[in-house]
Amino acid sequence: MSQRLTGSFSLRPRRMGATRAVAAAASIAMLGLLTTACTSTDTGAPGSGGSGVVAGAQDASPGVTADSIKIGYIVIDLGTLSEQLGFKQANYGGKDGQVKQIQSVVNAVNANGGVGGRQIVPVIKVYDGTQDSPETAEAFCNAFTQDEQVFAVVMDGQFQNNARPCYFARKTIMIDQTLLAQDQAEFDKFAPYLWSPTFPEYGSFLKTQLQALQTQGWFQGTQGVSVVGVDNDIARRQIAQTVQPFLVSQGITKTQTFFVDSSNPGSLGAGTASALTGTANAGLDRVIVVGGARILPIMLSGEEATTTKARFAISSYDSPLFLQDNPDSAVSETFIGMVGFGSLPAGDIRDDPSLPFPDPTNTNQGLCKQIIDSAGATPPEGVRPNYKAGLQFCDGTLFLKATLDKAPKDLTALAFRDAAWQVGNAYSSAVTFGGNIVPGKYAATSIGRVLAFDATTCQNPVSGKPGCFLYRGGNVPFAAN
Repeated sequence: MSQRLTGSFSLRPRRMGATRAVAAAASIAMLGLLTTACTSTDTGAPGSGGSGVVAGAQDASPGVTADSIKIGYIVIDLGTLSEQLGFKQANYGGKDGQVKQIQSVVNAVNANGGVGGRQIVPVIKVYDGTQDSPETAEAFCNAFTQDEQVFAVVMDGQFQNNARPCYFARKTIMIDQTLLAQDQAEFDKFAPYLWSPTFPEYGSFLKTQLQALQTQGWFQGTQGVSVVGVDNDIARRQIAQTVQPFLVSQGITKTQTFFVDSSNPGSLGAGTASALTGTANAGLDRVIVVGGARILPIMLSGEEATTTKARFAISSYDSPLFLQDNPDSAVSETFIGMVGFGSLPAGDIRDDPSLPFPDPTNTNQGLCKQIIDSAGATPPEGVRPNYKAGLQFCDGTLFLKATLDKAPKDLTALAFRDAAWQVGNAYSSAVTFGGNIVPGKYAATSIGRVLAFDATTCQNPVSGKPGCFLYRGGNVPFAAN
């Protein structure tokens, strides 16, 4: 390959009753790999609290030789599952297409100096979505850390509670590409091993979402706000530390909080139905979900949604593109007035005239797309949502290069951390609107845009009816957290 890659990688079904809603919950949960332990309280061992003084962090790293470094990659294979369930979602090209995309990026990096002068030896494993369980997650951790002894793993779709504690205990760097709401306390807990070069730190994202709702007039005239959270420590913490103080600052005193156990389809469906019923009984007319976990799509698919008068908030964590692309799975009236905040174009929107693909202002997006296309690994149709997985793998690999190019040869987890905190603008996500990792932080994206359902100026490409998700205005930096 002739590209010269530098540290910054510059390069020229119908409306549902209660039974149907539970079935939909099962389908959506499986599609999102949101199974048994994904949202229960995390019991992983605490890390350094951000200080970096954690046992083993100064030990020599596994998977590293003088001229090579082993990097693991997890490919999620939904196979025929989504076809069987009848839900439309992005087509990344299947497991073989994703493997080819990973290999194309690795080849490009290796042809341009590798990472810190070492060649990447990729270890690619396919994670069968139908087999998602704590046991499968642990088996993958064992395979990567004990059998292969990789330095780092670029992981997607790892929602099980035991996954991150396992890699943390094995002193393995996690480049986490899972759209999972993780706040600063969670990153500190697993420091210096847990990093997110693509997705935001959830606390600052949530603060900005609330501010966007306020500036868009979403709270105006409200009779009260219903806050629906995932039943886990992160959502509880953020509701107490971020949402409730914000509502008080806006003079909104009539609120109620509901928590949903999304550990299985039954509790997910029952929990969302109970939250909507409680919202109506309390006379609340605004609903915001904290923590994502496919709660909103399930909530809007149930019988209770047919009579709600509430307006709903939306964010990247609420799967807006899934809602748009599966119009028969939700009560259409609930989309009216939906507004919020997004940082993930490939998961938020399909087409938006304000944001071309590739975005000419996002250098790494153009680079990653070119690498994938040049290798003959273009996903079906070549549209933005179908590139999401490939761009995320590219993000993880480019972040590793930008960091390891600055790291010393004697590689440790602490040395990796210190090098990552020096990268600054030398790395920016190809998937999101941008940002960088600064000292003390472990997540890169810090820019988003107001996201809203537009019922008049655009058309749903699936149903042919008016309405789609679009961005409003320009880039919005995240609020300080």
